[in-house]
Amino acid sequence: MQKNVDVSKEINSAYIDLKSNEMEFIDEIATQLTENTFGEDTFENYRGEGEMYFKEQAQDFYNERYDEVESLYINLIKRK
Repeated sequence: MQKNVDVSKEINSAYIDLKSNEMEFIDEIATQLTENTFGEDTFENYRGEGEMYFKEQAQDFYNERYDEVESLYINLIKRK
């Protein structure tokens, strides 16, 4: 599954680096929200190569949810 994930975010001029397990956690939540919203229309098989990718609309939705969950995580958990 191909996803766009930022390794760090700039918040109030300070970089917040997330560990791989933190990014995996955020990714899992964003993916589940996307799958719950789009159902069978979430993924497509790219050129029959056997790799599944988000469809364009689902990818846009995923990116938005990832950013939202990441911001919540950073503001509510990471910065404390």
